[in-house]
Amino acid sequence: MLKLSKNIIEDLKSRWVQKVKLYFYNSWCSGTKLDIHEDDFETFWLIQVDLKLDFKVFIEEKDEDKFKNAIITKVEVADHTWNKKTRYLYNSEVVKDRCGCGSSFSFEKKTPKLNLEKLKWLKNNF
Repeated sequence: MLKLSKNIIEDLKSRWVQKVKLYFYNSWCSGTKLDIHEDDFETFWLIQVDLKLDFKVFIEEKDEDKFKNAIITKVEVADHTWNKKTRYLYNSEVVKDRCGCGSSFSFEKKTPKLNLEKLKWLKNNF
């Protein structure tokens, strides 16, 4: 069952949010990040996850399996300009690879791309 951290639940309840959409989007590091969209969205094509909370939680139907045993946590970190930025950490057994900061992840294990010609050149020239 999907779980939201206590700090996410308390934040949403304190701001009287009525519904949220959890969704994945493409990012640079490991390929995928999670975000939460609040209130202002259509629920058409979405399915509701019954978490027995004071607000409704929706996800895209195609991602239902990825949210089954996931835990989502909210963290506040400083970006490169020292401004506070909210990030949502997605933890699940379906994650196969993760970036260094932990907010970006992949559902498949990435293998590094090797340029064999470049390696041969480096070996011969050094």
